[in-house]
Amino acid sequence: MLNQYNPFKDNRTEQMRDLWKYYVPFPGLDGAGKPIVVEGGRGSGKTMFFQCNSWRQILSQIRKSEQPTSYLFDKYDFVGIYYRVDTTFVSSMRNREETDWSSIFETYLSICVLQEILELILIVRNDMAIDETEINNFVVDFSKRLNPNSRVDTLLEFRHEIDLYLDAIEDRINGLENNDSFKVRWVNAHRIIRDICIACNRMLKRDILFKIFVDEYETLQDYQQKIINTLIKHSTLPVIFNIGLRPQGMRTNETISATETIEAPHDYEMLTLGIEGSAIYPKILKEICKKRIALGKEQGKIPKSAPEEIEFYLGSYSLEYELERINRFPSLLPHLKKLRLLIQEIGKTEDIPKQKIEECVSILCDQAPSLNSRLHYALLCKKTPFTPTLCELYEAYSSNSKRYNDWMHNRKFGLIFLLCKEAKKEKMYYGFEVYTALSSNIVRYFLELCEQVFRIAFLSNYSWDTMIVPEIQTEAARYVSEYKVVDIAGYEPFGKELRLFIQYIGQIFYRLHTAENNTLGEPEPNHFNTKDLSLSNQTKRLISSAIMWNVLQEGEPTKRKQSKLSPETVDYYINKIYVPYFGISYRNQRKIQLDVDILNQLLSGDEGEAKAGFRNFFKLKEDQPVISENPTHQVSLFDFGQGGGV
Repeated sequence: MLNQYNPFKDNRTEQMRDLWKYYVPFPGLDGAGKPIVVEGGRGSGKTMFFQCNSWRQILSQIRKSEQPTSYLFDKYDFVGIYYRVDTTFVSSMRNREETDWSSIFETYLSICVLQEILELILIVRNDMAIDETEINNFVVDFSKRLNPNSRVDTLLEFRHEIDLYLDAIEDRINGLENNDSFKVRWVNAHRIIRDICIACNRMLKRDILFKIFVDEYETLQDYQQKIINTLIKHSTLPVIFNIGLRPQGMRTNETISATETIEAPHDYEMLTLGIEGSAIYPKILKEICKKRIALGKEQGKIPKSAPEEIEFYLGSYSLEYELERINRFPSLLPHLKKLRLLIQEIGKTEDIPKQKIEECVSILCDQAPSLNSRLHYALLCKKTPFTPTLCELYEAYSSNSKRYNDWMHNRKFGLIFLLCKEAKKEKMYYGFEVYTALSSNIVRYFLELCEQVFRIAFLSNYSWDTMIVPEIQTEAARYVSEYKVVDIAGYEPFGKELRLFIQYIGQIFYRLHTAENNTLGEPEPNHFNTKDLSLSNQTKRLISSAIMWNVLQEGEPTKRKQSKLSPETVDYYINKIYVPYFGISYRNQRKIQLDVDILNQLLSGDEGEAKAGFRNFFKLKEDQPVISENPTHQVSLFDFGQGGGV
């Protein structure tokens, strides 16, 4: 059906047949002249970047544009060779009484690169004039370097024999080798890969730069990372090694030499996808969505009249719209009754005439919009050094003074969370800028949000001609947020610990957002820091795993309250995709300080310990409820399977 096509359904590179139809390059990634390390969480675009710069995708585009195959070598700066780490295979290269796992891995990696290059040559030789003598020399030379007993004569035979090499390595890994098995000679990866690339240049009679892209580097074992690090360190023309990894994925910067390490910017250029606050990211999202909608129109699956700008469908968040929903039944707002009593009590304490007190009740409470009256209650209900007197508040509000406008400016978004809780309304999450923030600079998360928005909208016969209503966008955001929280339990090796941690830290943030007597001096907390120099090794491993899986994201400390010698060196942000699940803010307004002991309890993986950590943060008594009441949804704390959460 024409109006039911969802252009955001495919959001993984592996699901896309023609990557270039979806590809939007991140500025600064293309054409780097030295090894690059591309860091980004799952779905940030690493694989898309590597594959769209590999020879297979580029050659596919060349042929679709009916250009000669030689363009691959003559019009592009390099030929990309893509290798995605086979986690199951490489993780098996350990244990048993084996002394040469490093040699086996180097040989395996070399064969994988050779396999890609052989397939490239097999394809281009049909369209280009390549000296057969050079091809034969290539086959004989490298087949015998890997297998001295090789008898292959042709390029195709050599390609088939490559599979036997991999079978022989698999037998060795499984301890099945015997005297009759196919023999492979262990080789030095740097030397043979460089020689292969030089031989290709000789064969093709060109000066070609080869870039080897090693994706999912973080899944390699430490000794394997050292080998790749060595290849990066000693990258020399005509071959350069590049890697893609998740945050904290480089567990060691050592090489196979005891005296060498790799460091940026000396040995490689570091490129981080999804930098917090980047102005580029929203532009990339707009271009990606535009391509997808345009493709749907081109295929006749989306009406030709449909706008291609994602902002048209998501619109912009409006504080006034959310307030309108809350204000439909103003008499149900509990703070109004409390504010009246509080004003009368303060008026008596401050010895204010009864008539003036009644006037304050009328102006500050009865006649004031709900946002303002809730601000007045927040300012008056708890004494702090900055609390205005009743008369000061009355004068500031009546005159719309700069002081009053500053109060409102700093607190208005925080007030919404209080009003939503007290009016028993779910917090709304909608609008392009909100969805951009929720995606935490991870393209796939944004696409998943858009997929669910259109899926739900189509159930109501949406027809591509108007903005999708905020209620549907909020439902979609909560749906994605819930399954992302549930997914945490499967993140190896600390899924259970991280799932409990996010559940409790999220509830800490929610309670701080919605505490009735909140003065909103520290509104909208959603990140934290700690004395990270005092953390145990186990806690560091857990935090590192959380960062690698994008459960947490690191940031530079903001607004230090202590000296420059402060032991807090990093701010930790929960991934914003989780905030609709907890009903908290996506804005980076305030952080909390977590004591190391409390952090250890929250990360313990033990329900009782995590609960104790929650209590200790708030200094609760044992008989008080742990979880704050959230009337908008029921939270299932410890369901790590399907259906847990909202």
